[in-house]
Amino acid sequence: MLGFLSAIVAALVLAWIYNTYTSFARNLAAAKASRIPYICTPVYMLSLFWLLTHRLFLRYLHKLPTKWTRPWLDLLNPEWGWIERHDMFQELGTDTFLTVAPGSHGVMLWTADANVIGQITTRRNDFPKPIHMYGSLDIFGKNVVSTEGQFWRYHRKVVSPPFTEKNNHLVWSETLRQAQYMLTSWVGEEGNKVRTITTVAEDSMRLSLHVISKAGFGVQLSWPGLEHSIEGGGNKNTDAKGIKPTEKLHGHNLSYTDALQTLLHNLLWVMLLPRFLLNVLPFKNVKIARESFREWGMYMDETFQAKRADIAAGITSEDGLDLMGALVKGHSTPRSHDKDAESQALTKQEILGNSFVFILAGHETVANSIHFSMVYLACNIAAQRRLQSDLDTIFHGRPASEWDYENDLQKLFNGMAGACMNEELRLVPPVVGIPKSTLPGHPRSLMLDGTRCNVPGWVLINLMTSAVHRNPKFWPTGPPSALAEPGAVNDLEEFRPERWLVSEKSKHPNGQATERANGHANGHANGHANGHANGHAFTLSATAKSPETDDLGVNTSTDTSAHLFQPPKGAYIPFSDGHRACIGRRFAQVEILAVLAVIFSQYSVELALDEFASDEEVEGMSDTAKREVWEKARQGVLRKMKGLESIITLQMRREKVSLRFVKRGGERFVE
Repeated sequence: MLGFLSAIVAALVLAWIYNTYTSFARNLAAAKASRIPYICTPVYMLSLFWLLTHRLFLRYLHKLPTKWTRPWLDLLNPEWGWIERHDMFQELGTDTFLTVAPGSHGVMLWTADANVIGQITTRRNDFPKPIHMYGSLDIFGKNVVSTEGQFWRYHRKVVSPPFTEKNNHLVWSETLRQAQYMLTSWVGEEGNKVRTITTVAEDSMRLSLHVISKAGFGVQLSWPGLEHSIEGGGNKNTDAKGIKPTEKLHGHNLSYTDALQTLLHNLLWVMLLPRFLLNVLPFKNVKIARESFREWGMYMDETFQAKRADIAAGITSEDGLDLMGALVKGHSTPRSHDKDAESQALTKQEILGNSFVFILAGHETVANSIHFSMVYLACNIAAQRRLQSDLDTIFHGRPASEWDYENDLQKLFNGMAGACMNEELRLVPPVVGIPKSTLPGHPRSLMLDGTRCNVPGWVLINLMTSAVHRNPKFWPTGPPSALAEPGAVNDLEEFRPERWLVSEKSKHPNGQATERANGHANGHANGHANGHANGHAFTLSATAKSPETDDLGVNTSTDTSAHLFQPPKGAYIPFSDGHRACIGRRFAQVEILAVLAVIFSQYSVELALDEFASDEEVEGMSDTAKREVWEKARQGVLRKMKGLESIITLQMRREKVSLRFVKRGGERFVE
C-alpha cells in the first residue's frame, strides 16, 4: 500500500514538473515571437500560492547575491509597481516589457509608455478588462466595475444619467458642509484649538462616506459630537427614504451608519471568504463582518423597495444624484432585444452590487486623495502658501456659505487648488496598475517605439500608473531640489504643483510654454517646467471646456483643466482612460477641491513634531533648530509614504501621519 501511494505521489510530481516545463516553454516561445522585451521569472506572481507565501520566500531569496536575482526577484513582489515605480523601466531600458513564468497565464505585460497606454485604452474590444480579477467586488451582485461587453454597456447606461454637471452642485454643497464639520472637530467650535491630529486618514474617510451617502443615496449623516449648526446648514440626520442613519430600525441589529462603517472596516473578510464559510465560521471578526454584510444589504434592499414605490407613484427626487432611482429604473427596463444579450432588466442583486461599488469607490479613493494632499502640503510650505494666496484671490474672505459652484469651482480647478489635486494624484494614484487583457487565442498588435509587436493571447496587461506618472519622457521636469532624496536625478518624485501651472497664452518660439511664476515651492529659481517633456508639447486652450459625453455617459474630456498642463494621452491616468474611465471622476474632483478650499482658506496645516520635541521646546528654538527638527519630521513622513500598500486602493495602512491645523498667521514654520 505504501509503495502504491509513493508511486501516485511520484507520478503527480512528475506531472507537475512536465506541466511546468511545457507551459514555460510555450510561454517563452510566445514572448520571443512577440518582439517585446521580456524577463523570465520562476513563478507566476499572481498565483494564489505565491500571493499567500511570497513574504516568506522573498525574505530568504533576497539573501542571494543581487547579480543572481536582479531584476526578476523584485518583479515577484506583488507591490513592486509602487516600490520600484519608474526605476525598473529605466534599469531595463524599456517602458514596456513582458514577464514570462510557468502556467497557463504565465505571460504578463507591463507598460509605462503613454503611447502604448493610449492604444490599449482606445481599443477596448481588443484589450478588455479581465473581469475574473474583480469577482471579489461582486459580494452583493454584478456591477458596472465587474462586467464587460454587452452587460457592461447596459450597466453603464443605467448608472450614468445621474452623473451630470447639474447634480455635482449637491456634491459641492454637501462637501462644503461636511468639510466644515471635519475642521470643527479638529480645531474646536471657536476655531482656535491647536492640537495634534492623528486621525486625518480616518476623518477623511468619514467625510467622503458622508458625501456619497447624501449625494448618491439621499442619506445625510452627521459628524459625531457636532449637533450644532454650521453656517449654511445644520448637522442633522435626515433621509428621504425612511432610514434614520444613527438609529436601529425594526428588524435591524445595527444602525445604517454602524452597518456601513463596520462592513467597510471588515471588508476583506467578506470579499475573500466563500459565502458558506462567512456564514459558519465562529471567529469574532468573521461574525462582525457577517452581521454588517447582512445588515447593510437589508438597508439597501429597503431603500430599493421605497424608491421603487416612489417611482411607481410618480414621485421623483429633486435632491442629489439619485443613484438608487437610476438603478430602480434600470430594474424595470429590458437590457436588450438582442438574442446574444440577456433580455431581463437589472436584477435586485445587481442593483445592490452597483450601490455597494459606488459607496466603496466613491469614498475610499477620494478620501485617500484628500488625506495625502494635506500631508504633501504640510511637507511643502511654499506650495501651501501659494495655494492660500490663490484661494484669497478667488474668495476674497467670503465664508463658505457664500461660495458659488458656477463661479468658484472652475477657478479652483484652473488654479493652484487644481494643480495640488493633480500633483497628488500623479504621485499617489488610486491604484498602482490598471489591468487589461487579451482574450485566449486572440493576439493583438501594438506599436512600440515605431515597431509593430504582437501581444500573445490570454495575457494580463498592467498599465502602470505609478510609473508612467513619473516617466520623464512625458512630464515637465527640473533638477532635484535641496529637499530631494539622495541620488534623485530629477524632481518627478517631489510634490511640486507648480509643474501644472503654465501660461494660458504665451509660449516660447520653440513651442515651450512657460510657468506662470518665476519660481516654485521647492526653491528652484525661475522655474524648471519648460512646457515640454522631452519633445512632447503642451496642449492648451484658452477656455475650459464642459465635460463631453458619448451615448454611454463616458466623459471624454481631459482629466485636467484646459488652463493647466495637459499631459500626452496615456501619461496621466488616475481615473483610468477611455470608455472604462471612472464614471465618478468629476464627482471626485469637485469633492477634493471643495475640501482643500475649506481647510486652506482659513488654516495652515503643519507637521506635528511630538515625536521629536514638545511645543514648549519648539517655541524656544532658533529658526535653524526649527528647520532641523521639521526636516526630521518631513523625512519620516516621506518614509511612511514609501510604505503605502494596495488592497483595493493605495493607502497608508500600517502608519499614521500626525498633523496640526493652525489659524493662518499663527504658523510655527515659515518657508
